[in-house]
This record gives sequence, C-alpha cells and structure tokens, in this order.
Amino acid sequence: MDALTHTCSGILIGQALRPLSMVRRQTLVVLGLAALAPDVDVISYLWGPELYSRLHHAYTHTIIGVAVLAVMLAGIERTWVRGIGFARLVILNLAGCSVHLLGDLIALWPLRLLWPWSGHDFALRWTGDFDLVVLVVVGLATGLAATDGLQHRARWILGAVLLILAGYFWWFPGAAGLQ
Repeated sequence: MDALTHTCSGILIGQALRPLSMVRRQTLVVLGLAALAPDVDVISYLWGPELYSRLHHAYTHTIIGVAVLAVMLAGIERTWVRGIGFARLVILNLAGCSVHLLGDLIALWPLRLLWPWSGHDFALRWTGDFDLVVLVVVGLATGLAATDGLQHRARWILGAVLLILAGYFWWFPGAAGLQ
C-alpha cells in the first residue's frame, strides 16, 4: 500500500474514535504518523535496492516490530503531545501501526507477521502496492470525516469505507492489475 493511503487510513481511524476537541488534532497526527511508521524501513534503499528488497516489510512489519515502534513513537511524541498520557499514546500508535499492517496484508508483498516465532509469509494479494480506487475511497472518506458537518458521522463513514472496499475486492478481484 502507498504512503498516502496508509496515512489517511490512520487519520480516518482517529476521526472515528471521535477524540475530545482539545486533543483531536494531536490524536489525528499521532495516528497518521503511526500508520506510516512501519515504512521507516524504506531508509534501507539508501544502501541499495538489494538491501531494500531484503529489509522492506521485514522487521518493522511484524507483531514485535509494531509493538517496539509503538513504544518508541509514544516516547518521542510525549515530548510534544499534551493532554494524552503515555499509555494512551502507545495504544494509539499500536492502532496506527496495525492499520498499516492490514493495508500491506491485502497488497502484494508478503509479511512475516509472526517473526521470530515463524517465518511464514502472509499476503492476501487483493491489490497492488498502489491502488487508485483504494486511495480515492480512503482519501475522500478522510476528507469527509474532517468536515464540520460530518465529524459526528466519522464512524459511519469508516463503516461505509470498509463496505465499499470489501465490495471492490469481492466484485472486482484483480482490478488493480493482479490476475
């Protein structure tokens, strides 16, 4: 899944949680960053495409990797996030990172979610790494849920997104160029 879809997915989850107005913006930023965080392994491309292909979707795309990322992010965020405790920051980051894993699970790249206990690859392969339909649906829903008139309907919007995407993957398998 692409970076923009990951980020919008995290923000949409944050909108559906309907945080208090005094911490709303901070909650959405935390979830948006957390939903993108597992792709920090993209930095390995600086050392060449071979290392990138070995490391991308490896350690940061596991259950242990997500837990470590969530705690690290919460530690960093507590220096600038006010009004949200450390434990809640960890939970928000776990949610954001988990949404990232779900987004990648439906795409092409296999994930070793259970590493180091198992080397089994998990991949549903419902879509490619970039799917314009998924990006448009999630992006529009994120924008709609942010409007003043629809903020209180964010949970319904999230539910509609899940139904639309389920229908898209059910009735149009391979529409993203996969056979």
